[in-house]
Amino acid sequence: MRVSDTGFETVIRVKDFQVKKAQRELAVISVDRVRAEGTLTNLEEKQSTAMTDAVRTMKTKAVDLQTSQAFLQSLSRQIQKQVQKVEEVLTQEEGKRGELLEKSQSKQMIEKIDQRRKDEQEKEIERKAQRVTDVLAQRMKSGS
Repeated sequence: MRVSDTGFETVIRVKDFQVKKAQRELAVISVDRVRAEGTLTNLEEKQSTAMTDAVRTMKTKAVDLQTSQAFLQSLSRQIQKQVQKVEEVLTQEEGKRGELLEKSQSKQMIEKIDQRRKDEQEKEIERKAQRVTDVLAQRMKSGS
């Protein structure tokens, strides 16, 4: 005998869709984080190289010193902005991980409830089948 639907199939499909959507969003955020960290690393390397070059050449002209200092300050501002961007992306990624965990747990809970209902239906079907068998056996016994 077949166990009938418990009514959770649609809910499980929706939960599965939500989990997959959250996984895709998390993957996009992770890629953004890697890019932002790469940009930050590049900016820091540029700054380090520019500082090393400035010290090595020991420029004597005031214009060259001012230009070098302005460039370094610009890099410092860019680095600061990039650090903030990386922190924002990390926060967003952490939030999405929490959302994904919550959705996965919710889906698992519904699947467990669905399985329990199916198990209960199977037991009920077995009990009914046993009662029918008992009644038939009783009739056959009393009829002989």
